Amino acid sequence: MSRLLNDDFGTLAICAIRYCHGRQTYMPELVQGIIRPHLQELSDSNLTVMIEDCDFQERMHLYGDERIDKPGWLKWKADLIAERKRRTDG
Repeated sequence: MSRLLNDDFGTLAICAIRYCHGRQTYMPELVQGIIRPHLQELSDSNLTVMIEDCDFQERMHLYGDERIDKPGWLKWKADLIAERKRRTDG
């Protein structure tokens, strides 16, 4: 992807994930599944924004049902953190 397309993809990914916050439907899993294979294409700042959004969701208790929705969000956050760690560890 060109740099412009990467920036556009990152912005779109953030918007799509934010749309999913607090939704107790199939949508978070669907959107995460589309973005997850492309995490390496996101900028460092995109990753940071998404991780901070997850932190906010957790603080505000917006993960949804503890047994149904929250595990998927925690996995998403862990994947974002793992990608950031992969970049810093080289």
